Amino acid sequence: AMGADLRKDIPKYAIYRDGVLDKEVNDATDYWPEESVSFLIGCSFSYDGALTAAGIPLRSVEQKKNVPMFRTSLECRPAGALRGNMVVSMKPIRAMDIAKEVEITSKFPHAHGAPVCVGCSEAIGIEDVTKPDWGEAVDIAADELPVFHACGVTPQAILMDCKVPFAITHSAGHMFVTDLPSDFVV
Repeated sequence: AMGADLRKDIPKYAIYRDGVLDKEVNDATDYWPEESVSFLIGCSFSYDGALTAAGIPLRSVEQKKNVPMFRTSLECRPAGALRGNMVVSMKPIRAMDIAKEVEITSKFPHAHGAPVCVGCSEAIGIEDVTKPDWGEAVDIAADELPVFHACGVTPQAILMDCKVPFAITHSAGHMFVTDLPSDFVV
């Protein structure tokens, strides 16, 4: 997005100090260190349009809720002093639509891609899908399975676990939106 300013163009920022959420703000300009480094991570919302176009309903949209997100037992590859476990988002998907969901989402590797787990939340360390760590719980119908995708909240979880001295991130559910098409690959 030409002309974007990452200090102002995210709907809500989370400011962490020593791994603890200090505050949330709508403009991070006053907190942004001059020598900071920025990076953007794709979001599973990037393929929501493709899922909807394929007739796969999105429960969080239907219920007007932020998608549920969970800490897992899946270890991420360490990077220097940063280490921790993956956070996943969960979408309830009709059992008969699982293959279609995997086919569609696998075409978006820049936006977390195919699921990391389908159905068995315990396999990835999630004991109760009605109690997300971030976002809001959504209903799961009898003909649906919980489908878990890697989530862009993973960095926040890792910076909290590693007690990073200072970081500015997006607040969960408040991502940077660009004018690039969802299927654009960098």
